Amino acid sequence: MAIHKLSHRKVATATEGKYEDGGGLRLVVSATGAKKWVFRFTINGKRREMGLGPYPTVSLENARQVALECRQKVYAGQDPIESKNKSVRQTPTFKECASAFIEANKHAWSNNKHISQWTNTLNTYAYPVIGTKLVSLITVEDVLKVLEPIWYDKNETAKRVQTRIAKILDYAAARKYREPINPARWQGHLDTILPKPTSIQKRRNHPAMPYKDIAAFWKQLSSMDSTSALSDPDCNTHLRSAKCHLG
Repeated sequence: MAIHKLSHRKVATATEGKYEDGGGLRLVVSATGAKKWVFRFTINGKRREMGLGPYPTVSLENARQVALECRQKVYAGQDPIESKNKSVRQTPTFKECASAFIEANKHAWSNNKHISQWTNTLNTYAYPVIGTKLVSLITVEDVLKVLEPIWYDKNETAKRVQTRIAKILDYAAARKYREPINPARWQGHLDTILPKPTSIQKRRNHPAMPYKDIAAFWKQLSSMDSTSALSDPDCNTHLRSAKCHLG
């Protein structure tokens, strides 16, 4: 049978209806314009349909590749739907995958504090939102639900959480638990959605010394014989402040 009947333009501009690409792959467009891919097949004399995902999240090339894999299963006497359900049952949750990632990498990390930081940030920010979701189903919307509430007020922490989620999803893809597209990737992805950390992180200034303490501080500093005090950043800051106030 003929396959690859659809063009990229046809898929992008398709209006309400059903469009066959061949080999069992069909594009279905609803009245609202929403588009989804369906694979139609017959096994054991029974006609079945299997959803492959929405367009454009699932591209024409992706849909064709999955349809090919499904046809190969049918040819081998396997039901693609049953195979998919079995695969889903074996897929870990995000929390399970994160635990496996930490376990696999902890020996390469310098100290236990690093492990605790990973565990604590994921426990606090990621697990309550996506911890129980299958790692294969994590989307950019899920990642944003974790990051957006803390992106402005706790940006340094939020950036660490983003980096850690991205590494866990890369690990999941390497273990074949999900597709290789990483919804938590920063470069060329989340950086087009969220403002850059450097644009919102506030600089921390040294606290000003109370005016009433300046005289005592100056007297104490003047009594020191070494130059070590002058090399200390905090001390230098207060010294400049004292000079300014005392003239």
